Amino acid sequence: MGKKIDLLNPETNEVVKEVREIRMKISEKYDHDLYKLLAHYQEVGERLRKTGRYKFVDPEPPAEKSTPTESSEDKAAD
Repeated sequence: MGKKIDLLNPETNEVVKEVREIRMKISEKYDHDLYKLLAHYQEVGERLRKTGRYKFVDPEPPAEKSTPTESSEDKAAD
């Protein structure tokens, strides 16, 4: 599956701390507004996608809902 990350490692903790600080700064920039943050990250994602340097997995479209069919159990006996 991949390399395991030791979360107790002090170096890892520093990386996690740095990532959290960066995320907090970005959140502050957008007044901690979820919709503004979402728009920001979507725009960043589109820019990264256009570079062609990264692979993206697009979500599958939702499956169409089929109409329920009557089963033999639902039919009344004649």
